[in-house]
Amino acid sequence: MEIKEHRLVGVSYRNTPNKGGTIKPNFIIMHYDGASNATSAIDWLTDVKSKVSAHLHISRDGIITQLAPFNIKCWHAGISFWGSRSDLNNCSIGIELQNTGKEFYTEKQINTAIEVCSLIIALYPIEEILGHSDIAPGRKEDPGIQFPWEKFKLLLKGGYNGIT
Repeated sequence: MEIKEHRLVGVSYRNTPNKGGTIKPNFIIMHYDGASNATSAIDWLTDVKSKVSAHLHISRDGIITQLAPFNIKCWHAGISFWGSRSDLNNCSIGIELQNTGKEFYTEKQINTAIEVCSLIIALYPIEEILGHSDIAPGRKEDPGIQFPWEKFKLLLKGGYNGIT
């Protein structure tokens, strides 16, 4: 897998209307979609009425659907802050993982997310991988307590060896 012109090569692309403007991403924000299946989640993220989006959706089977190029602002963070920054839509890549919020993440899904995050980190000046709950405390709880943070935080320190 590789990124060319701010898009993953070889994955499905379904354009979301819920985006606008260019960004220089410094963060990756992890989310769960809260949906019972990937199709309904992607339909929602690409529906103009929803007013929400993300750059990527990763199904429980590890299938990636890209919804916007990585240099385009998506509406995934909402009212958000981290340190001295606010409105993290302006500086982050949003990744939605298929999960109702009560499920464990699948090994295939996490391995795919790790591979994607590694590619993003290699190309963009990513400072931190955060959860929606980190940037919108009290308002959001995703990606939830089941999310394996130790595997993702190591990506930024260069210590991850690819074994789950």
